[in-house]
Amino acid sequence: MKVLIVEDDPFISEDLKFEIETKFPTVISEVIGPATSYSEAVSLTYTNSPDLVLLDISLGEDKDAGIRLAHFINQQICIPIIFLSGLPKEIGFDQAKFLCPFDFIHKPFNPDILAEKIELALIYQSQRKNSGQINTHSNNGTQSKLMVTTGFNEITAIPVNDLILLEADDKIIRAFTVTSKKSIDFISPGLKNFYQNNIFLLKNFYRLNRKHVFNLNMVHKIKNNHILLPKPPSELDSFFRLPIPKNGDSKKLLYARLGYKN
Repeated sequence: MKVLIVEDDPFISEDLKFEIETKFPTVISEVIGPATSYSEAVSLTYTNSPDLVLLDISLGEDKDAGIRLAHFINQQICIPIIFLSGLPKEIGFDQAKFLCPFDFIHKPFNPDILAEKIELALIYQSQRKNSGQINTHSNNGTQSKLMVTTGFNEITAIPVNDLILLEADDKIIRAFTVTSKKSIDFISPGLKNFYQNNIFLLKNFYRLNRKHVFNLNMVHKIKNNHILLPKPPSELDSFFRLPIPKNGDSKKLLYARLGYKN
């Protein structure tokens, strides 16, 4: 098993490497890195195929490098991610949690807690390998479906990869897909709750506001502070146009999730 360290502080990365090599001398065959930038981490991920990533969020002046990298890893190889960050909760944990990491550890880290988290992640990854769940050449969630209640004694399956947008109207949520000519409407206790309850299946989605959750892989363009998403072929207007909130860090986090550094 191989572990990639993504950390720009040389003292912390040395501590991490020491703890890993000391406590997992036979289980972990190689400690990769440390990568100190987004581009270096992507390169090491491609060339070394790690089984686990220990990931800082802020790398030098690139404050959301770890968020973008986690999104890349989830899309490309889907391996466990353990965030290690000293950032305040609202710009550390509150951003990282939507990337569905295996765990999140606050700095300064406790070596024993770190070792426990790593051990659990390696066991998880080993079991996935043995059961054939891992396919590094396809995106995670290829066969995933959301099961929703669309009527009395009626449940409908929505393929996650076909899903463009979830739009809330009070307790009704409309799901727009690339294959359905009209929306699939279902009842749910609020879009926020539905999104959080299905966060593992919707890890490549982004909750823009209280009314919209959309597929990041479906983004066609961002123009005039609006996100353009393709509409089903039957629609006269070819794009959904979702306004990006101007308050807070919504735009910055959205760009980070898209892997774009503005």
